[in-house]
Amino acid sequence: MGNSTYEFNRWQPRAKSSWAWRVFKKHNAEFQRMYSSFDTGRKYTYQNLGKNGALMTDSADKHFKFTNSWESKKFDDLSDWTDAFNDLENWMNLNALVAILSNLETYIATIVPLALESDTGVLFGLSQRVDGIEIVKHGKSKPINFDEMVTSCTKGTWGSRIAAYERIFGRAPKYLTSHISDLDVMRNLRNNVAHSFGRDIEAARVNGKIETLPIERLSRARLFKFQEIVWKVTKSIDAHLHNFHIGEYQALIFYHNLYPTLNHNVHSSMRAVALKKKIGQFGIESQGKEFCKGLVKYYESI
Repeated sequence: MGNSTYEFNRWQPRAKSSWAWRVFKKHNAEFQRMYSSFDTGRKYTYQNLGKNGALMTDSADKHFKFTNSWESKKFDDLSDWTDAFNDLENWMNLNALVAILSNLETYIATIVPLALESDTGVLFGLSQRVDGIEIVKHGKSKPINFDEMVTSCTKGTWGSRIAAYERIFGRAPKYLTSHISDLDVMRNLRNNVAHSFGRDIEAARVNGKIETLPIERLSRARLFKFQEIVWKVTKSIDAHLHNFHIGEYQALIFYHNLYPTLNHNVHSSMRAVALKKKIGQFGIESQGKEFCKGLVKYYESI
């Protein structure tokens, strides 16, 4: 086994972040990759138009090859095409915000029940006094339905979401509580995009109008400012729940699922060896000898 002397501590996680945070980061990286490809493509297009001496009065089909002849007729000239392309960038930014907030809400919908499953006693004001792994090991399957609590943290205004979070966990991270207004601005923009094609929802539902309303505007700079806030909000939630309510619960769940496949007629140190070999294969960081021995001893003693 490894030389690490780090010992297992139920409520003090060795990993710096939760599994849910690592998934959030992967989705964020995926978004960045796609957005960067669009942004570099935009810059390249305009650079080449400049190199080719394009004039705003040129016809669009002088510089672009359209799949269908009718497509070029949608544009009066290159200036009109540029307006449409700028609208596309704005549309990209609005839908990017939808994706960013969906990633945040998926994270919250994952981390909140994980924290509650781990530290079930927090529901009774007894944080770290009722270990959820003991319920998993000896109690009913899904003894408590956390769905309503999770929904209260992911639906409605951000003021109501944070109030629900505080009722459950006793407090909320300072960065989260200090950015309620920013989060609600994002929420309203996101709702307008998702439900009324990027327009004000109430205005878009007025009967008798056939004119299209102006689309909400979201610049690249403002989008990335919002993304930064979402990143820090998520990180602050993760630091709170991972360090105070989850601890090593994910590693314990891993061992709980592995335990039925192990030899129970040998010394527990042999099961610790098996745990060490397996734990790095399923998204949990590889652990040393002392950690695995401590985890096995803790789980098997409850």
